Amino acid sequence: MLVERAKTFVWGPPGVERSLLIKLDSTLLIYFSLIWFLFGINRASYSTAYISGMKEALHFQGKDFNYMHTIFTITYAVFQMPATSILTVVRPRYVFVAANTLWSILTLITFRVDRVWQIFILNGFEGALVGAQFIYASWYKQSELGKRAAVFCAFGNIGNMAGGWIQAGLLGTLSDKGGLPAWRLIFIVVAVTTIPIAVFGWFFIPDMPTHRAAWFLTQDEKDHAATRLGATKQHTWDLTVFGRVLLRWQFYLLPFLFMLYSLCVQMLQNNVMQLWMASRGYTVIQQNNYPTGTYATGIVATFLYAAISDRIQSRWQASICIGMTFIIGSAVLVGDPKTDAGYFFAFYLLGTTYAPQALWYSWMADLTSHDVQLRAITTGFMNSFDFAFVSWWPVIFYPVTDAPNFHKGYTSSLVVGCLTIPTIGLIAWLEKRGRAKGTIGRVVEHSEEGDRASSSDKGIEEAPEGIPSITPAVGVSV
Repeated sequence: MLVERAKTFVWGPPGVERSLLIKLDSTLLIYFSLIWFLFGINRASYSTAYISGMKEALHFQGKDFNYMHTIFTITYAVFQMPATSILTVVRPRYVFVAANTLWSILTLITFRVDRVWQIFILNGFEGALVGAQFIYASWYKQSELGKRAAVFCAFGNIGNMAGGWIQAGLLGTLSDKGGLPAWRLIFIVVAVTTIPIAVFGWFFIPDMPTHRAAWFLTQDEKDHAATRLGATKQHTWDLTVFGRVLLRWQFYLLPFLFMLYSLCVQMLQNNVMQLWMASRGYTVIQQNNYPTGTYATGIVATFLYAAISDRIQSRWQASICIGMTFIIGSAVLVGDPKTDAGYFFAFYLLGTTYAPQALWYSWMADLTSHDVQLRAITTGFMNSFDFAFVSWWPVIFYPVTDAPNFHKGYTSSLVVGCLTIPTIGLIAWLEKRGRAKGTIGRVVEHSEEGDRASSSDKGIEEAPEGIPSITPAVGVSV
């Protein structure tokens, strides 16, 4: 009885809807979450390796550490829009498995580098790999997406934490014992563990609902998956794409908001906390372990905000809370606390602002669900526009040469954090107006399963020609 109640709470009452969600969570969600976990370890490995011997071994000079991350972010930004768009025409299984295999090979090569420029090149190639948010939004409803995105992002944060723990463990175990340095071993660990996950993906990535290709779904589940989110009003690549994307506020405001978030959290990146700790006399192992607490507070906040926003089917309220946290945390750092406790409080509080990774991509999916191409291109542009600024922002505001005093960077985060509040307010107003006019949201086909799953949805929009048994619906987004 207890198990049945738990299943009903997580996946709903018995039926095709529940069996479909259980299978998706056991395959699609697990695959991307594990890959993001390993990606988190991989990206954290560069930061932990830098303070654990890589700096000296490869002869990093001046702002080389910042340049290393800049090269990654530039290639990441360049490839996001084309990589996400290609998922609308090429089956995702092929794209993701190929990308993950390439990533594994590049990570393995990293442990052999002996020059800084080699790290730069490998970082550049790794930046070309694609993400998973577009696929999630193709399978999950608005009331389901936030929590799944939270699980996905939490795995990434756990990966960032694990990167520090693994490096600290390797340092404690291998210190003064000769052999391969600890900072090189962590890249081998990540590369080896990525391959079986890629194999899992080959068999269990279900592609898109319209493909009806997942071998582990029954025919009823395939049919239900293809219709449960409703019909998109636009889903073709033609000349109208330019107007449908470039003349929509979603394409501009959502990436702008996410860019503000990424600039705000730069005080949690770039080894800012680690370098501050080094100046206060903390050990290298402590420098690897203590900063992982920011990811822990981020995980808690991500699930909390996602659960609340899914429950009320509205994202702006949680977004305002995040914006206020940007302001408060940055203000504390600008004030230069007199005690270490003040700094730790600010860093851990700001860790909760990792939540927009799940919350704002879910919000983007809600606001673009009516147009497949708008959603695909906006998903990519959110990362591209974001990283177009992140690629140079740390070099100016958080250069390692400023350590341990990053007052200039803290001030920039405070200013940018203040800009999030009016931006969130404007997006919320445009969403309200769009739902009232029927220009946002899918058109949902009613069935016994669908009625139960979306009984709270309201509709005012005319059904597209050629789709039977459709009742108007607005606000039903993936």
